Amino acid sequence: MELDLDLLAYLVGKGSRHMEEAVEGSGYLPKTVIGLGTFLLDIEGDVDLLTAKQKVTYERFLKPLLFEVPCQGISGPDTCRGDGVIEADLLLKSYREDEFRCRRCRDAVAALESDSFRQ
Repeated sequence: MELDLDLLAYLVGKGSRHMEEAVEGSGYLPKTVIGLGTFLLDIEGDVDLLTAKQKVTYERFLKPLLFEVPCQGISGPDTCRGDGVIEADLLLKSYREDEFRCRRCRDAVAALESDSFRQ
């Protein structure tokens, strides 16, 4: 799996609250995870260059934000019209808009909103 460096840069910068939320209650400091994200950007996302301890932090906190991010569905996770995961090409948009829906759910919500607007 190749890291989306644009997505990682967003999470380290303007979207750092997502990292802070991921770390909350774990005993880890947000700056540790944000620092690891910054380091990954410096090494162009080459996870193989991480130490064993860094890999644990990456697997626990960063990877879940970068890959296989769950779709929130139309009105909850059980209402996802796709496969339950946001497509990689929509992740950055999802974080920016704070709307964690896969393509099919986005289309369904847009159709519902369009129908209610017409009425």
